[in-house]
Amino acid sequence: MNKSIIWGLLCLALTFTQPTFAQLTKTECDQKAETVLELKNSFKDYPAPFIDELISFITPCAESGYGRLSPASGYAKGLLHLKKGDHAIVFGSIRELSFLHLSRASYNQYPPAVLTHSINLLTRKYIGGHDVNTVSIANNLEPLLAQDYKKDIVHYILGYLSLKNLTSYEDFTNVSQINKAKAHFEASNHPMAKHWLAIMHHFGYGTPEDKTKALQILTDNDILNSTTLAQTLQSQNNEWIPISAEERLASLENYNSNNNDITVINDGNTIFNGHLIIYDWTASGVKQYVPVKASITTKEDYGTHKDITLSLDIEDQRKVVNATLRKSTNHGSELVMNIGGGKFLIVPPLKNLLQDHPDKNTLTYKTNSLLFKQETINQKEALIVKMTTSSEIVEFKERIHTPIRFVLYPQETPITPIAAIAETDIKTSTPLELDKNFATIAPNPIGNQFNITYSLDKEAEVQISIYDLFGQQRLSLPSQNNSDTSLQFVTIDSSTLPSGTYIVQMRINGQYFTKTVIKE
Repeated sequence: MNKSIIWGLLCLALTFTQPTFAQLTKTECDQKAETVLELKNSFKDYPAPFIDELISFITPCAESGYGRLSPASGYAKGLLHLKKGDHAIVFGSIRELSFLHLSRASYNQYPPAVLTHSINLLTRKYIGGHDVNTVSIANNLEPLLAQDYKKDIVHYILGYLSLKNLTSYEDFTNVSQINKAKAHFEASNHPMAKHWLAIMHHFGYGTPEDKTKALQILTDNDILNSTTLAQTLQSQNNEWIPISAEERLASLENYNSNNNDITVINDGNTIFNGHLIIYDWTASGVKQYVPVKASITTKEDYGTHKDITLSLDIEDQRKVVNATLRKSTNHGSELVMNIGGGKFLIVPPLKNLLQDHPDKNTLTYKTNSLLFKQETINQKEALIVKMTTSSEIVEFKERIHTPIRFVLYPQETPITPIAAIAETDIKTSTPLELDKNFATIAPNPIGNQFNITYSLDKEAEVQISIYDLFGQQRLSLPSQNNSDTSLQFVTIDSSTLPSGTYIVQMRINGQYFTKTVIKE
């Protein structure tokens, strides 16, 4: 029907006398809401006066009983205000009216409002800076599955939240969340659910790694995101970056277990060299290992806290912030750095390894809070800096629930980034130039035994050890000299290892290389 005709008919209906609040019934109000909601797909095309007429038409029903009489009317009114971006003074404070009415209708468990309100929060569609509690959002969405309301998109959202660890207060996605994400994606026909299921197959999350199957799913999924991601994954190396077991343990598994006093920050200016380490969601491996130079300058020491300037040089860019550094009340000797005044530390854009849109080839992390701890790594004192869950990915307006660490060493103590080379090794051996994929482990997940296959470009001394996530050595093979540069095979008996995650460390001429395995 012609829009002008619809407008004319509806305006005529709106001229009828509105019943008083006392006369309203749920049936009448739900009918009014249905009249408005039939037009909702065209709200964006209607002029402001018409939207105002619709708001006047539905307001008595939406306001009755603070939205309890007819949640459908509150939902309709919320959508209308969302189109206009209206604010008003409610109970003495300025409120965003779209948020007010959609949240009320969601609270009253009106399914369309629950879904719309959740999506608006997750995508930051509201104008105001409303708190985004992803755990509550997931809890609100779960009942929609039992109500059989738009299950495809609900399954997709719940799977996404679980996979990216947004429904947990842990530091990384655990096995339970991985399995939940996979189940949600498999239960959905939404194209983005298939998209993320392909990612799980590609990296082996909750399923054996199968890059061929992943690419086939992406190819068959006829959306821009999947087409772009398929090209991205085929054009880059997607294997984890090896770091030493000691650096991993200090920055991740043992991060909360030490109470070492922080002595590496001097009263004046301290220069550090190190890396920004970005683990994957499950902490199975390192996705990015970016060189960093940092300086911390103490401007004023007040005893209970210090005013400092933090400078970071990453990817040829420098970021400087002024902040306050004080002891945490909850984490022993840990220091908390807070950046006041609504300001943020913004890490220079890094390559987006899961680029699934042509315009999103980088990720930018921002934070207003960092946690500092000191740890000994390979007999060197290091500052471990942790990004908190108040940090955010700028491009997605999404909180970070993934392990991101800076591992920084005072400049006067030079380090070798991946290898921890003992003094005797420096004198007696030549460093190897190895591709990070020089060794493969199969199968993974492992069973009662597994194989390591590797090749070296020169004679070397090789020693293999297995560590658990608490840093305890569980298995160790005798050191052996490899003079043969052909393909080498080592079979390891892992029958004594209980189920869990382990770090396989290869020490080659004093250089350390690690890979993570899981025993089911």
